Amino acid sequence: MIIFILGVNLLSIGHMHKKDFSDKKNISSMTFKDIGVTEENIKLFFESKKPSAIFFRYGLFAIFFMLVTGIMINLVFLFRKKKIIPEKIPEKKPVSWDILDIARVVIIVMFLGYALTTLSSIILKCLHFNMDVNLFMILGTFSIDIMAGVVIFYFVLVKYRGNLSSLGIAAKGFYKNILSGIIAYIFILPILIAVLILSMLFLNAIGYEAPPQPVFDIFFEERRGGVVLFLTIFVSILGPIIEEIFFRGFLYSAVRKRFGIIVGVLLSSALFSMLHTNIASFLPIMVLGILMAFLYETTNSLITPIAVHILHNSIIVGFVFFIKELLTQNLH
Repeated sequence: MIIFILGVNLLSIGHMHKKDFSDKKNISSMTFKDIGVTEENIKLFFESKKPSAIFFRYGLFAIFFMLVTGIMINLVFLFRKKKIIPEKIPEKKPVSWDILDIARVVIIVMFLGYALTTLSSIILKCLHFNMDVNLFMILGTFSIDIMAGVVIFYFVLVKYRGNLSSLGIAAKGFYKNILSGIIAYIFILPILIAVLILSMLFLNAIGYEAPPQPVFDIFFEERRGGVVLFLTIFVSILGPIIEEIFFRGFLYSAVRKRFGIIVGVLLSSALFSMLHTNIASFLPIMVLGILMAFLYETTNSLITPIAVHILHNSIIVGFVFFIKELLTQNLH
């Protein structure tokens, strides 16, 4: 499998060197000024009576309310010296799998992903069917996520004869855990924004230019309603569920078993942040990962970090749609 993966990577690198790249700059790597989003445009948009303007007006108000509430909660914890860590933490049983199983899962999923991509390309070429890059990337990423979930469940349920509860998946306290996740996200939101602003200021000071983010560019470029709806559901719901099953339920549990809670939290959060391949948001995403690992540890339920992850991604997707709406307005 490893030889196959390395071979495909080498072929991909060779193909990239032969390919002529366009000088066109991706929207996701541009500033608001570059794409024509100004304070005047935003003001005109909100003054309009379009349904989308009303929706985003209430949406931004809700986020602002969450931010203010989060600041107040942080101040209460800071000045009243409230304990963040609960006194009673559910006992967590050591899982059956270990760190080597993490490596095995990663290698298997990478092999299946590369095999699927290669096979799909060959079949499409033989059928003379030209699938556009956006749709190919979306379906490929979706397939890899599904394969990752299947492989993890195989290791947990079949190989080690465990159950879903060993991954933190259980119906007990479902709504309570969702509520805990929402409250926790409101608490961490001001910290996430502060860390993001500081990261951006530092990177701007050293002249760093953020690379394009393919997922965001697809949102901006795609005009087919069905594809946009599928991508929205995938990024906002399906993606977070699979990522939490892997990073918190599977990876964190194995690292915690071998090295303890602190190393487990930091390592799983760092790897989670590295997966997003964005230096500008590395620290904010790592902070979010630490929160989700902490919630998984204290609630012994994967539902809580999943709720946080879905809420966070939904807000990001909503913001992308907001910018897209402003760009559409500028064209008219």
